[in-house]
Amino acid sequence: MLKKYFYVSILLGGFALSGCTDNKEVTDESLTTEQSITINNEVNTKKTEEVAPIPLNLTQEQKEEYYQKYVAIVEKVNAESQEDFTLELEPITAFLDEYWIEVEDFETQAKERANTSITVLENKERYNPNRVPKTVKLQIGSKEANIIFNGSFDTRLSSNPSGARQIFYIFNSISSEAADADGIWNQLGYEYSLVGDDTVYKVMVGGKYSQNGIISSHHIEMEFHGDENGGVS
Repeated sequence: MLKKYFYVSILLGGFALSGCTDNKEVTDESLTTEQSITINNEVNTKKTEEVAPIPLNLTQEQKEEYYQKYVAIVEKVNAESQEDFTLELEPITAFLDEYWIEVEDFETQAKERANTSITVLENKERYNPNRVPKTVKLQIGSKEANIIFNGSFDTRLSSNPSGARQIFYIFNSISSEAADADGIWNQLGYEYSLVGDDTVYKVMVGGKYSQNGIISSHHIEMEFHGDENGGVS
């Protein structure tokens, strides 16, 4: 009887130890999995960080060779682009030292410029018609550049017998400049038309955006809306 009880005790003890070992293995495996996920996330995060191209130290002869390669890339990108604007190069004499990069990096920049998306942001408040800001966002690859437009108008009281209200009277001007951007925006001209019972001005502004030695031409359309009290958005 004692011998039988002794055998049962040994078996139960073995099961208990086996259970502890299994639990430890599961715990270790879970920790390993969690650590692996954390490490992989950190690696993925680092991969998304962009590294700016390293400028090259070139002789004048090498610069001329690279410039011709840049010209060929711009021509190729223009031929393949479906956008309604074209790219051009700054003159070689205007190229800054940081513009001289490897041909592959320059091609990447040119393609990003060719695929620039333009978004006109809607104003959330009304402004005095003498100075109405309007922000346009350029999305170039993973980077953003803002162009701030300022329109100037005159309004007057309408003579509509069914209900007097303020309407547009004169388009004075529109100006613009780049903000929070590495590039330079040059406004070249604009056209406008008055629609919507003289309550909406449609404006198209033409200009060029220059960055990293690449110039892109744009025609940006926007609208300015006047309310019954003379405020403009």
